[in-house]
Amino acid sequence: MKLGRNFTNTFVLDVLTEDDRNKILDGTYSMFSMNALGLMKFKTNIEFQIEKAKSIGLDHVELDCDVPNPYPDFSKKRRQDIKAFAKEKGITLSIHLPYSGMGVGPSVASIQELDRSYAVKLQKEYVDFAEDIGSVNLIMHPSGTIPFYYISDFYVKQFTEAVVKSFTEIGRYAVDKGMNLHIENNVSFDGLFVEPEECIDIVDKVRANGVKIYFNFDIGHWITRAEKGKEIPAVPEEKLKIIPADYICEFHLNDFIPSTISADKQFTFHPPLHTESGPLKKTNLEGYWKILKEKNPNVLILLETAFKKLDQVKDRENIIKSETAYIREIFK
Repeated sequence: MKLGRNFTNTFVLDVLTEDDRNKILDGTYSMFSMNALGLMKFKTNIEFQIEKAKSIGLDHVELDCDVPNPYPDFSKKRRQDIKAFAKEKGITLSIHLPYSGMGVGPSVASIQELDRSYAVKLQKEYVDFAEDIGSVNLIMHPSGTIPFYYISDFYVKQFTEAVVKSFTEIGRYAVDKGMNLHIENNVSFDGLFVEPEECIDIVDKVRANGVKIYFNFDIGHWITRAEKGKEIPAVPEEKLKIIPADYICEFHLNDFIPSTISADKQFTFHPPLHTESGPLKKTNLEGYWKILKEKNPNVLILLETAFKKLDQVKDRENIIKSETAYIREIFK
């Protein structure tokens, strides 16, 4: 088992100017302002992310290509330098392809062929970037948010056909470059492709087209179904049992605090796992690993903790190190 991270916003503060950093820390600027001021700087400094991963005992870094990001503008030399630096430090890399409604990427599910084809063309640009820096895996969501008025059996069939076509095209392009493409389940707010069964169906169909892709099951994304009034089992990790072993290569591991169990009645994405503030307790993670290691002990587990509170940003180093040690101990 290899352990990695998408650092999300956890160390964005470190790349800010001293003045901006102080304004975040004293509350003059909001947490969203921290991202607005520093996210592009953080994404640009891949060496910082690699060094940080190495310092806290990780094996892998996943780069976030969602909008905004600087990666398409990186020169060939810059990309080669990143690849060499990662290899020197013993850190492998993967790429999360664009996924939010701020960009074109999610239109891989569009039932308008012109839009879908442009989205595929864009995603291939990021596949080229991934190849240049030596990425091993690619992660892609099957769509952005589907408006509620499109949720009918007839539209769902059309969306599914578009997604299969897009994953077949991008997957073949990735395989030819020696990388593994994964479909990652959406959050419940996106409307479609939330359930593992839906994503497994996509993998089945793409593989039937002769392209080997994988399923990246994000259990935290699946738990968001609670916000749509759906049940979260007491043992949510049991859902892993339906995933074929041959479909497993990389998994995202994070939690979600539903509004129904939150003290302030607000949901929270990606809380630190070691605080056990969401449904995933230590016993659940032990069960998660027991199931997973029987299917594929060589899986890459990627943590995606994100900070929502200023106190977390102030204690960022300790939180991330403690969570990493906690997972290492459970998944030893």
